[in-house]
Amino acid sequence: MLITLLSGFVLGNGLGTVAGAVDFLDPLASLLCVVAIELAIRLRRPLRQSRSDQLGLQLLDMARMGFSYGLLLEGFKLL
Repeated sequence: MLITLLSGFVLGNGLGTVAGAVDFLDPLASLLCVVAIELAIRLRRPLRQSRSDQLGLQLLDMARMGFSYGLLLEGFKLL
């Protein structure tokens, strides 16, 4: 689970870095980030209802938290 958290962090950090370096991609990058996080939240409900696959739910949550944290830290660097 730690590897998934760190992979999500690297993905969020990399996306924020690329979007910050190329100015015209900011709206597209923010749209992609919102869509990715919303999809992860929507996929969470079926995984939560099935009692057998708790590992998939935990991995999805860790990836979402790492992605959000990477974007947040990259936003503070760009200020």
